[in-house]
Amino acid sequence: MNKQLGRRWRIALASLMSLLSAVAAHADQPGMDPSQPWATESRTNEPATRGTEFPRQWSDLTALESGLPESLGLNWLDSGSSIGETPRTAPVQLASYDSDSLDLLATETLNDATFGASSANDLQSNPSLSSSQVVPIRVGYDGGFVIASQDDLDLGTEHYPYRLKLNGWGQLRQTVFAGNDSQDDLNQIQLKRARIILSGNAISSDLSYYVQLDGRSNASDSIRILDYYFQFDLAHRLWDCDRGTLGIRTGLYKMPFSLARQLSGKHLQFSDRSMSSTYFDVNRSLALGFYGATNSLPLPIHWELALFNGLVTGGAETGSSGQLDNNNAFSGRLHFHPTGQWGPGQLADLTGHRQLATRVGAGFATTTIDRSGTTEFSSIRTVDSGHQLSNLLPFAVKSYDVSIFSLDTSMKYRGFSATGEYYFRNITGFQGDYVPNLFDHGFWLQSGMFVVPHKMELMARWSRVNGNSGTLGVTDQSSDEFAGGWAWYFDQDHAKVTMDATYLNGATVNSAVLDINPGDKGWLVRTQLQISF
Repeated sequence: MNKQLGRRWRIALASLMSLLSAVAAHADQPGMDPSQPWATESRTNEPATRGTEFPRQWSDLTALESGLPESLGLNWLDSGSSIGETPRTAPVQLASYDSDSLDLLATETLNDATFGASSANDLQSNPSLSSSQVVPIRVGYDGGFVIASQDDLDLGTEHYPYRLKLNGWGQLRQTVFAGNDSQDDLNQIQLKRARIILSGNAISSDLSYYVQLDGRSNASDSIRILDYYFQFDLAHRLWDCDRGTLGIRTGLYKMPFSLARQLSGKHLQFSDRSMSSTYFDVNRSLALGFYGATNSLPLPIHWELALFNGLVTGGAETGSSGQLDNNNAFSGRLHFHPTGQWGPGQLADLTGHRQLATRVGAGFATTTIDRSGTTEFSSIRTVDSGHQLSNLLPFAVKSYDVSIFSLDTSMKYRGFSATGEYYFRNITGFQGDYVPNLFDHGFWLQSGMFVVPHKMELMARWSRVNGNSGTLGVTDQSSDEFAGGWAWYFDQDHAKVTMDATYLNGATVNSAVLDINPGDKGWLVRTQLQISF
């Protein structure tokens, strides 16, 4: 094993050094022979070659020794084989070179149809280019280090052992709030979400990672790590089952509970989530969990379980200096699709399903909250004032139990979509003083219809929370949210504008993301531009 690893490092180092020296030599010699395919000058109008053949399997590294042209001048440092031996695996296209940059093709061979389709825009914008001069991916220095790619390439890298994928998205929002009573009005332009995502595989295609950075204008910290976790596909690795049958995940991530939280913020129909889904939210935490799917059944069920630090704890500091109690929380979620193919994660029917697509799910979360953990003890809100439960309880109360449940269903059909999610929460087992059991429940109903197919959607939403937590069991109170809006999709979720108006009748949450404060009554109007890649 050590000998093999050492050999791989020698090969990689020799490749890098030789390639750099070859490129440098090429830059110093403008009159190089254009018959050398990797070094063809653009001004000779000679087409660059499509690439150099490499072996398909990383494990067969000895085949690399004869996989490069002699013009690269690579001297391999392996006594086990000599230059010029015939490769022992099927070669595939890896790279092609021209005088201005290093043009990297996919590690899997791109067929002519893919190549032509990905290059169509370049050929239209610059008719002087020939198809042999346009490549899907370019890497080089052009006033700065540049990595450029055509759109929608299928590189086939999902199951490579080492892989890095970069994504990003942002939301710029204009928010106006006009309160009915004594609440402060608001009129601001805000950066609500600015996300950079690094994901991929490490060591094995069964071991994946996910890191998400977040920046926003209404946060005290300019940038933070929102998610970071690893997951390992146990069943595929150990028993060669279908991918996703059984896996383990650990790190900081969204806890399995509700549909509203499971959705990415960029896949929401409205500018943001509803009041009720935020009220019953579990959000993120440091956790250890399992996930899987019953792929062998006619109707696969996707499920996830997690053991985590507590409700709405996020990345709160742990250990003796932290503000968390010593009680873990548990949560779980499952969902399945009774009919049709659901497709991408968003609720809006962007594709205009010809067959009815449905989705059904459920979740739960439970924990004991102790006064010693101020982060958790102060997180529970009440109806309808939105005040913290900790401020209403007798001081002698030291702990209590919380259980939350969710049920959801969604459908898409011919541009129309509808979603509903119902929650209920029990707070029981008060220790230290008598407090009756408290029960809150709520829901959000949402629908959308594309009046211009794939482009313009009209939306409506009703959200409601009802319960006796605000009066410590004496009587029920409630609050409502009514909203309507429209969205224009320039390029699906990659570029869209959303505008919605919401009437609040006593908000039960305190959310800087939603721009809602406890007890708010009035109109909230949001206009949002979203860009993602």
